[in-house]
Amino acid sequence: MPTRSLDARFVATATSAGKDREFYWDASLAGFGLMVTAKGAKSFVIQYRNADGTSRRMTINGGKSLAAARREAKRKLGDVAGGGDPLSDKQKQRGAREDTLRRIVETEYLVDDDVKKLRSLYEKKGTFERYIFPTLGTRPVTEIKRSEIVRMLRHVKQKHGPGAADMAFKVLSRFFTWYIPLADDEFASPIVRGTYSQSKGDGARTLTDDEIRILWKVASEGRKAYDNFIRFTLLTATRLSEAAQMTRGELSPDATEWTIPAHRYKGQDGKSAHAHLIPLSPLAREVLAKTPVHLVGGKPSQWIFTNWGTRPIAGFTSSKTLFDRRLHAALEKEGHAVRDRIIADLNYRYPGKGYQPFDAKWRTHSLRKTARTLLSRVKIDERTAEKCLGHVTGGIVGKYDHHEHKSEKRAAFEALAREIERIVEGKPAKIVPLSSVRA
Repeated sequence: MPTRSLDARFVATATSAGKDREFYWDASLAGFGLMVTAKGAKSFVIQYRNADGTSRRMTINGGKSLAAARREAKRKLGDVAGGGDPLSDKQKQRGAREDTLRRIVETEYLVDDDVKKLRSLYEKKGTFERYIFPTLGTRPVTEIKRSEIVRMLRHVKQKHGPGAADMAFKVLSRFFTWYIPLADDEFASPIVRGTYSQSKGDGARTLTDDEIRILWKVASEGRKAYDNFIRFTLLTATRLSEAAQMTRGELSPDATEWTIPAHRYKGQDGKSAHAHLIPLSPLAREVLAKTPVHLVGGKPSQWIFTNWGTRPIAGFTSSKTLFDRRLHAALEKEGHAVRDRIIADLNYRYPGKGYQPFDAKWRTHSLRKTARTLLSRVKIDERTAEKCLGHVTGGIVGKYDHHEHKSEKRAAFEALAREIERIVEGKPAKIVPLSSVRA
């Protein structure tokens, strides 16, 4: 970066030299400089290292003359020499403001009665903490710019993947929709059509039999609540949040049935809102029995899948990353023959996709898709299989027929569990008709 004596004439004529932004550092005051963008915007900046050795850069308040900016820079750099961190102080001051994104989200949005009842509440909290607050948490809501949101989403996509970026965009977009009626008339949401293009594709894929076998073996180690959560989700064909936020109060007294309440089930905001009953197979009940019970205040935690008892499991991105490492280690031990067999199965099922064992297309939702596929394999009729997944029948039939099909679903989930056991044990396929299961 060029260094030179900064004077008023140079500041007035300086350009970005064809770059997005260029810095000109003052030869008379180390760490003080001028930043010029491709659009011609100019700002005085300081660059320094804090007590931890982290490089920091901050702008001097806009509108200052060169002389005034140099005096302020000298003062701030003097603070740095004394162990201070001007940028951190500035961020703390912003965070203390009443109208910051973090303050409004935590004290108003997430405690709103309509938001609290959403099944995605904990997912929203985690998304704000992991992806949004680090960049925008200290920004006043009314000052957040579209360009800031786009840069944040690009960073999240690069560091955590397109799924995380899509989730961050969805959560932030819904927050602004909620906030608009509370804002002044002149406020306009920074999120408009075209702000961000969510990733498109085929979504999660299903797992091959060998992948199911390896996944079950690894998850059976039961190192953390996530392991049991993975097996239970496959056995119940549920969505991530439905199983993760399961409570003891949702189980029947004899623990043979699980009812997901309507306020926690997908579609609770529309006409398809309904509770979903899942008869638990003996294998699903066995997984629950092996899941450690955490005590809170001397009493069992309300959460089934929890690491500390005070809240349900979260941090699914990091948990799955660690779990995937164990899956690939187990796959390595299986040898090339198993890997080649998985690839052949994937190529047959998804021609031209080039999927690999436990690749990025294997997601938690793959468990639900895999369970649905296995239900078809064991000859469960389509209507019952769809009932097992909690899908609502459309048309006039769905409007008038609210029968729960409990006995049919119980037989179906037990058939699913037997098929999973067969796959895990490596036994040859033996399809049992539903009529035989009922008998």
